[in-house]
Amino acid sequence: MRHFFLIWMMLISAMIADAQQKLSFNQDSLLQIIQNSDSEETQKIKALQDLSDHWLYIDSAKAMDYAKQAFAKSAKTGDETTIAIGHYYVGGVYMEHYNLIEAKKEYQQAIPLLKRDSSYYAQRYLARVWHDLGAVYQREDDIEGFLDMLTNNACPILEKIGDSILLASNYYDIGNIFVSIKQYDKALHYFKTAATILADHSKYADAVDSYLGVVKALLYEEDFTEEKKLAMQSYLDKAHAILVKHPDAHPWVNYYTMQGMYYQYVEENPQKALRSYDDGLDFVNKRQEEYVGLELLNRKYYLFYDQERYPEAREMVYALYQKTSKYPLSSNKLIYLRNLVNVEEALGNKDKAFQFMKEYVAFADTVNKKQTNIKLNLIEQKYEHEKKEREIVELKAENQLKSAALKYNKAMLTFTVAAVACLLILLVLGYLLYNNKQKIAHQQDQLHEEQMQRMKKEQQVNFFNAMIQGQEQERKRLAGELHDGLGGLLSNVKLLLSKNPCLGDSSQAKQQHQLILAKLDTAVNELRRIARNMMPETLLRFGLATALRDFCDDLEKSGVNISLQTYGLSLTAEKSQQIMIYRILQELISNAVRHAEAKNILVQCIQDDEKVYLTVEDDGKGFAMKEVQDKKGIGLHNVKNRVAYLNGLLDIQSENNIGTTINIEFNVNTQTEHIPAYSG
Repeated sequence: MRHFFLIWMMLISAMIADAQQKLSFNQDSLLQIIQNSDSEETQKIKALQDLSDHWLYIDSAKAMDYAKQAFAKSAKTGDETTIAIGHYYVGGVYMEHYNLIEAKKEYQQAIPLLKRDSSYYAQRYLARVWHDLGAVYQREDDIEGFLDMLTNNACPILEKIGDSILLASNYYDIGNIFVSIKQYDKALHYFKTAATILADHSKYADAVDSYLGVVKALLYEEDFTEEKKLAMQSYLDKAHAILVKHPDAHPWVNYYTMQGMYYQYVEENPQKALRSYDDGLDFVNKRQEEYVGLELLNRKYYLFYDQERYPEAREMVYALYQKTSKYPLSSNKLIYLRNLVNVEEALGNKDKAFQFMKEYVAFADTVNKKQTNIKLNLIEQKYEHEKKEREIVELKAENQLKSAALKYNKAMLTFTVAAVACLLILLVLGYLLYNNKQKIAHQQDQLHEEQMQRMKKEQQVNFFNAMIQGQEQERKRLAGELHDGLGGLLSNVKLLLSKNPCLGDSSQAKQQHQLILAKLDTAVNELRRIARNMMPETLLRFGLATALRDFCDDLEKSGVNISLQTYGLSLTAEKSQQIMIYRILQELISNAVRHAEAKNILVQCIQDDEKVYLTVEDDGKGFAMKEVQDKKGIGLHNVKNRVAYLNGLLDIQSENNIGTTINIEFNVNTQTEHIPAYSG
């Protein structure tokens, strides 16, 4: 299996420095211009900018020093175009430092200044600024933004001013973008177009890169017929013929990469391929250009992996992976992670392979390549469409100049259309005004109806609230009378019987006496339980959770298993709300015990901020759902009324001989203090 994953550093052409960077360079002549007091200030500025370009890939600190010297001199001139160009060169060095925020600021300051100058010189630099701003977007993983800058900003300007050489450089970068999204036929078109334009301009680095771009596209098509092989070899030879005259030229890195891939995949000669990759790395190390050497390390990984030299392959990919924080391109990181998975698995390190696979899957979710492909195609279509529209507009303008009669007819047509349009506008406005009046009247009717409904609902709520309060007060009164009156009387009777047995001294009499006392104990306890359920003191003193726990513990004595779960209940919530919730759950649990004859009951009372969720689930005998609508029982009716009073939702699910589940949800007022969760 061939591995054609090209990391993104190959996408930025020499335009990051000078879009028409020459292969040969005379540093001494530039220094002489700077040091010569007779040189014009504009000549010194240009010399400093050329020096900044030259040192950009060799010594970025020196490149920044020259760029800032040039900017300082540019600022003193007071000329907007000169200042804008100064921003452009400083931005280029910031980008090479990978300080993308500052680079973007410099380019954005240059754009409005250059837009105000319509000269060829200013417009040419404006196109270069748009290009490099797109390169910033590319380094931020915004491929769509890069293509948009090229097709909708840089290329139209270059076409307008007729700068075919700089336009070819942009075509080269567009070709690289289409390589990255695997549209190799489009990439080949742009590379060949660039190569054709630059064929007579071999002194520029972009001429070499265009030839190598054609090789790249042909390699990635994986169609190694004899014709394609000869074409690749021909373009490699053309590039080499130019480069051999310039041993220090930057495109050597790209040449060694393409040559190595040709040997590896076309000639299937790994020894030659490895020699090419190593020659490229030697060239990179000599120039101290770490970033441009990443693709050579990437190619060595695939070579070692295909030869099953897994330890060496692992060394290459780890070296690349460790640089992701310094050069954070998501597309590159995905390639490295995929390669780490493969090589660790090949070495038998299943755990490491699995960890890298998890990291790859998580990271890949953030990269929507399919959507990006669609957007990039749309941008290209938009560019082609706008280009055709411009041609149509120019043709129309020419025809208008040739035909005065057509102009007159068009003017008359325009007048007629305008008159009709005005009439239509008046009709539309009249219709809208009438429609608006109708809407206002309808809205007023709706508002009146809503007010009436609101008043009716408020009356219902007030009535229900008064009824609930009356019920609770009556429960409290009855509970007090039962506890203090009848409860005290039964306790007194028990005390008298325990002190004055009257059934004789026989064992049978004693047994009867003990049975009576036990029955009295049961009666007293039952009386107290009823009184407590009517108005539980635990609820008033310790809150809802404790009251529910006591109630469930009491019922469990009858042999029913009740699992109570509470969470997030507010300690300081209004007592009326706590009593309302208690009554609802009390009724539902009692129904499950008395009517459903359940053996196991799950009770949940959960509060999440202003939301309360109640659940009662049992394994009783259940009932048909139609019975819920027909039931006239007071208990379930009260539950429905209380839920309606709370503006809540009630859901009942039940099946015969399986059980019943009741879910309730409503909002309550919340305060800050909460009780801990309970489960039992």
